[in-house]
Amino acid sequence: MITRAFRGGPAALALAFLTACTAQPELAREGSFDRQDLLYDPALAIEQGWLAMSLSPNGRLTDYRLDSTQDHLSIRAEGQRAASGLVLPVNVDVEACPYLEWEWRVEKLQEGASLYEADLEDVAASIWVMFGDPEPGPWGAITAPKPVPTLRYVWTTDKIQEETIIDSPSQPGVIRSIVVQGGIVSPLAWEGEKRDLAADYQAAFGGLPQSNVLAVALVTGNYHTQEPVVAHYGAARLRCSGG
Repeated sequence: MITRAFRGGPAALALAFLTACTAQPELAREGSFDRQDLLYDPALAIEQGWLAMSLSPNGRLTDYRLDSTQDHLSIRAEGQRAASGLVLPVNVDVEACPYLEWEWRVEKLQEGASLYEADLEDVAASIWVMFGDPEPGPWGAITAPKPVPTLRYVWTTDKIQEETIIDSPSQPGVIRSIVVQGGIVSPLAWEGEKRDLAADYQAAFGGLPQSNVLAVALVTGNYHTQEPVVAHYGAARLRCSGG
C-alpha cells in the first residue's frame, strides 16, 4: 500500500542551464553492460513499496493506480489539480549500472506548462533520479524531501527541443530537467527510452556524481495549469556490467 508521504514546498524565468543538445551524451566505457537488473515494474508495485510524495501546497495527490490497456500493464497517473509523485528507495551504483531503460506514454498533457517558469512548472510525465538520500530521517517520517542532486527526465509539450537541459526554477541547482519527449503523436503510443545516467549527470551538473542513486520517483502534476493530464509508466531496467 502507498501510505507514507513526503511534503515539499515565483521565479519568473529559470535559467536554461544548457541549450538543446544534438544527441544523448554517453561516456566511453570498456566492457559490456548486457546484464539487466529490474528497477521497477507495475506488476510488483505493491511489493516494491512505493511511497507517496506530495509537492503541491494544497496537499492534493495525483491519482496513481495500476492500469492495463491492450494487455500492457502500467502505473497510470491522472492529474487532480495537484503535483505529487511515487518514490521508490533504491541503491544504484551508476558506474556498475550506468544505463537506465524504461517505457512510458502520455494520453493528455498540459499545453500551458513551462519548465522555465515556477508558476507553470507542471510535467505530463517525469522520472526523477535522485543522487543521494532525500530522507533526512527514517523513510516516511519527513515532511519535505532533502534537496539532493536530481536528474528529472521529462515528457512535456513540443515547445522545447528534446535533449534541452533546464535548471528548475523552483529548485535551482538541485533539479535539472532533461526533455526526453515533447508533444503527443498518438495517445496510445508507447515510447522506449535509454539513458546514460553518468553522462547525463555530467552534462547537467558539470561533473560526475558523488553519490549512488538512492531514490527514483515518478511524478505527474497539473497543480499550476489545472489542465487535464494522463500518463502511463511501464517497467524500468538497468543495464549493468556482467559478472
